[in-house]
Amino acid sequence: MSKVVRGTVKRLYANKVGVDIRLSLTQGPMPEDDYFQLRHSHPNYRALYALALAAAINRLTLRINTNEDIESTKRPTVDYLVQDW
Repeated sequence: MSKVVRGTVKRLYANKVGVDIRLSLTQGPMPEDDYFQLRHSHPNYRALYALALAAAINRLTLRINTNEDIESTKRPTVDYLVQDW
């Protein structure tokens, strides 16, 4: 399995746990409900959320690296994000 996906941000869904990110994937497997979870407890939550928001606004490709393998039966948590300009 893979721990990396790339795509443009299709939706940011803020909730009490953090922010769920949905991508229009250009590469990689699809998780449960097509969402990746960025938790409030992540030590770099604010910086990562700002990066995801900037990618969404500018319609740029965002790379998500997860803590665990991406499977269709669970929603993986974000380890880090990468945005190339």
